Amino acid sequence: MRMLYAPNSCRHTEIQTMKKYEIEHIGISVEKPIEMANWYQETLGFNIKFSAEDEEKGVAFLTDGSDKAMLEFGKIPNVSPLTEGLSHHLQLHIALRSEDPDKDAEYLVSKGATFIEKCPLRRPGENLIVLSDPWGNTIQLVKRSVDE
Repeated sequence: MRMLYAPNSCRHTEIQTMKKYEIEHIGISVEKPIEMANWYQETLGFNIKFSAEDEEKGVAFLTDGSDKAMLEFGKIPNVSPLTEGLSHHLQLHIALRSEDPDKDAEYLVSKGATFIEKCPLRRPGENLIVLSDPWGNTIQLVKRSVDE
């Protein structure tokens, strides 16, 4: 705890310091989690940490190439894939760092992704390209300016 002094008060107030959390994973409802995980592994270099499925449900946990960010692709009985409820492709997207988004976009398209757009709003030195994976989930390739 730390003490705070309120300018218009003669009292000190104790507040609790906020605990900082780390993201464990982000889950996305999909139709074919194992097939998707395999594509992300083979095409993007992601690492499958766990996967399992039966006739009505399935799950795959995978991390990016740094092993720091984890995604969960899950098929849930009687629940539509998330892509069916989105009205715009950027409502939910997986943004990936890229040194050369144009070249990487060509590669991903050759592996079954679909080009959507080059982002028109960007800062100088940035390049952002939006694609969808073969299941309609949005992937954004990002090259930030050198200053960041």
